[in-house]
Amino acid sequence: MSPRFKMLGIHVIIFLTSFLILRIIMMQFIEEPNAMSIILPLGLAWLIAPRPHVTQLQSGKEYGLKFLFGKKVMKM
Repeated sequence: MSPRFKMLGIHVIIFLTSFLILRIIMMQFIEEPNAMSIILPLGLAWLIAPRPHVTQLQSGKEYGLKFLFGKKVMKM
């Protein structure tokens, strides 16, 4: 598996997992479904999930994931 697809796969898995967990928690507090029960977990999952990060080096591209609240890049 190439590092690019591995990076994107991990990003999607973390995003979907955090969205589903936040959605389940929101459904415990909101009884009737509305737009906020979908938009709020999406926004929070977007903040929590790491962003894909590509660095161009002389030897080629280096792929990693970078969290919003951290400076360190997790390399693939």
